[in-house]
Amino acid sequence: MNRVDIISGFLVLKEVIAKLSQEEKTGLFTRIGNVNPWYTPESVQQSFDGIINLLNEAKLKKWVNKYPVIEKSSNVGIIMAGNIPLVGFHDLLCVLISGHNAVVKLSAQDDILPKFIIEQLFRINSDFENRIEVAEKLSDIDAVIATGSDNSSRYFHKYFSHIPHIIRKNRTSVAVLNGSETNQDLSNLGADIFTYFGMGCRNVSKLFIPEGFDLTNLIDHLEHYSAIANHPKYFNNYEYNKAIYLVNRIEHLDNGFALFSQSQ
Repeated sequence: MNRVDIISGFLVLKEVIAKLSQEEKTGLFTRIGNVNPWYTPESVQQSFDGIINLLNEAKLKKWVNKYPVIEKSSNVGIIMAGNIPLVGFHDLLCVLISGHNAVVKLSAQDDILPKFIIEQLFRINSDFENRIEVAEKLSDIDAVIATGSDNSSRYFHKYFSHIPHIIRKNRTSVAVLNGSETNQDLSNLGADIFTYFGMGCRNVSKLFIPEGFDLTNLIDHLEHYSAIANHPKYFNNYEYNKAIYLVNRIEHLDNGFALFSQSQ
């Protein structure tokens, strides 16, 4: 497969995802939710929407045309995480569109969605079957992209030290506020905090604010996301951390679905 074939295949995949019927999505979302309750229909749909937005023909071609065509394909292992739906999709796209073969190790927390995507690619162009392998164990690979926890990253570094590797640890993002934020800015910050229940590497988990910053105004604008407390696993986690704060007498603010405490 050349670049044109690969881009064409992913563009068809975009249309397949966009045209899924409500019945098809309901069945898929139900199967996923039974395995991983964090993967709500809203979260999975948001992931699908992100992929649809990512797979833009002009942008893909502009991107890949900056790089030379490789002469020989390598087998690149991809250890996918499961913190948010289809978090490993971009790694899969990068490996394939660069001309390499993908050997994919799925997360137990997210094995249905990647298999669904890979199956669609096989249907779109059977040549993808020669470029993608789903494996229980990574062997005979030339490089690896691994995403996991801080603990697993130490294992990855040791196990894959002999080959080129990209190894990602736990990550979260920060937001820097200066007091000039508009109401819309503060509402958008809520999306950065609560989308995917805050479990993505791009989710904001720490705020840098100036002295005297009006936190009550910010918290008021986060009220729009209060429905997140209706998710049992999220609310259990919120109550667990709240109990820790109370037992240890840690000063904090509590709006009923999120906790805010000062740290150095």
